[in-house]
Amino acid sequence: MLTKVEEECQAQQERRLQMVRQYGSFTQAYSTAVQAGLSWFWHGECYLAYQQKWGVTSVLADPVGPMAGHEPLLREFLKRFRKPCFWQIARTTAEILQRLGFWINELGWDTRIELAGYDFAGKKKERLRHATNWLSKHDFVVREGTFAKDFDVEEIRALSQTWQATRRTKRTVRFLNRPIVFADEPEVRKFFLVSPAGRPTAFAFFDPIFCDGKVIGYSPAVKRRLPDAPLRAEEGIMKAAIEQFQQEGVQRVMLGLSPLAGIEDREFRANRLTHFSWSRGMNAWWLNRFFYNLRGHADFKRRFEGIEEQTYYASDCLFNDFRVVAMLRMAGAL
Repeated sequence: MLTKVEEECQAQQERRLQMVRQYGSFTQAYSTAVQAGLSWFWHGECYLAYQQKWGVTSVLADPVGPMAGHEPLLREFLKRFRKPCFWQIARTTAEILQRLGFWINELGWDTRIELAGYDFAGKKKERLRHATNWLSKHDFVVREGTFAKDFDVEEIRALSQTWQATRRTKRTVRFLNRPIVFADEPEVRKFFLVSPAGRPTAFAFFDPIFCDGKVIGYSPAVKRRLPDAPLRAEEGIMKAAIEQFQQEGVQRVMLGLSPLAGIEDREFRANRLTHFSWSRGMNAWWLNRFFYNLRGHADFKRRFEGIEEQTYYASDCLFNDFRVVAMLRMAGAL
């Protein structure tokens, strides 16, 4: 039996999910509604998801709600919170914040795959085809399933923990990445790579993307693999999931953020100091080697030959080092 506090939290989450089902047409929309640890600011029928660290208020993605309510929501939010910064926002939100005096810097691409007419033909997608062929030849199978009916949650938890032990950071990464939930969630799709012995060796969970009450797309939110899983595991799972979504008539797949990819900062009034450091991040060998493989992350998504759409970071201060470090620390990346 739920306590009153738990019932209230559940009711508030369902309210957010109702808004997401109508207006959650961007990659992070589902995460803004359900990610543990976030706080939410409402104005009218719109909300923002945010988290605070060291006095810095980091906002996750765009407002959720009718477009007419976005600017009033942002204005009220800025009256309430000091040291705000906005992460992975779309062009429309960036335009509003620039009018409100913010600098707008490019953060990196999100890659969109329009599934109508999409196929895996062509030289650049050869690796994706080869992955499927190799896995099939060696009796690996991609299966969709749930914890309730198909896969043991403790086995998947152990797989995830084994994967985590191989990472540079052993902390749970959150905020821009939604932490894994070891339970079935509304509209979340789960795909597993099963070995010839019948054991899951890798998986990918996909968050839904909505418009007007319907699922119009999916985005991979969580991906894990055992150290001895086939190197082609992720490519094979992604290809199988995309083909399944195509069969269902789903409109698109969003591959998610490629941090610091394609930064030019020619569209908005950009912070030059932020541009100076971020535009060099993709090719910084020390950053790629010791912190995060930016190049490898972006190169993997380019194999799908999707449409690369820039996302943005917004801040109203000249020196952003403290705000960036606060977000990364809060997110478990530092």
